[in-house]
Amino acid sequence: MKSKEKRIENILFGLLVGVLIGIALFLLIGVNKSNFRYLISTRSIKILAIILSGTCVAISTLIFQTVTDSRILTPSVMGLDSMYVFLQTMTIFIFRRMIPVLTAPIPKFFITIGLMIMISIFLQKFFTGKSKGKLLYMILIGMIVGTFLDSLSSGIQMVMDPDEFLILQSSLFASYSRVNTTLLLIAYIIVGLVFFWLKNDMRTLDVMSLGYSQSINLGLDYKKLLRKNLTIVGILVSISTALVGPVVFLGLLTVNISKELLKTYKHKYLVMGSIFMSILSLIVGQIIVERVFNNSFPVGTIINFVGGMYLLWILLKERRVG
Repeated sequence: MKSKEKRIENILFGLLVGVLIGIALFLLIGVNKSNFRYLISTRSIKILAIILSGTCVAISTLIFQTVTDSRILTPSVMGLDSMYVFLQTMTIFIFRRMIPVLTAPIPKFFITIGLMIMISIFLQKFFTGKSKGKLLYMILIGMIVGTFLDSLSSGIQMVMDPDEFLILQSSLFASYSRVNTTLLLIAYIIVGLVFFWLKNDMRTLDVMSLGYSQSINLGLDYKKLLRKNLTIVGILVSISTALVGPVVFLGLLTVNISKELLKTYKHKYLVMGSIFMSILSLIVGQIIVERVFNNSFPVGTIINFVGGMYLLWILLKERRVG
């Protein structure tokens, strides 16, 4: 047992070293005496945003997969990404003309987070955790809501002014080039409070991963814990999406790779492994976007392409096993 934990700790240490090397490369590539102050200050903000969004996506996806007992699901099935697109569309189409103050970064950030958390709490009412049927019911409702919002967003975008549509497009893809430092600070405070709320639940999540019946037999208040964890998922996804845009497949990619590497059920290790993998993936993706493709498209495009391919590989692998 100690040798297994030692192997996990060595892997986590290797991932941490990889993250530190990635941060150093991202900060220092192309830096000289004349541009040191400017590049370090702008890149430091990007790194802080990458660490925050990577952490939010990793933890929210890991918790969601634990409570749903599925490796191929992400919180986006609850329709949160579609809600984000719909809110951005409505903000530019209506509020930009009628109530301009609501389109300012800080009001828009809190409105987006508040409404996205509300929809996640609303969807929890369809899932009491008593059976997998309830879970599938919640996922179905989430997909219907998401499809409905996507249709509304597409319809509004068809009649938008071309200039407004271009502004909207820039906010619908994950990008670390337009992070607001004030919002970043607010987001770190909120995520810190969420971490404090979650810090004693690692062993509880280990038990919840066994399923509803086993958790009840072992004395857990499953329903209460489920709602708490889904609320945390909603908060973390909302903050990450509202700050830098949707990264649909990042959590799916990094959480599953962490599980493959660590081969453990203990969330105290899986949380750290998933966070390190997410941050490392985003740093590598951002370096490729900036250095290879000269910022021609956002990092979310690369992440979603690789994540989508990985999802197909998981499905084909599970099919062969089945």
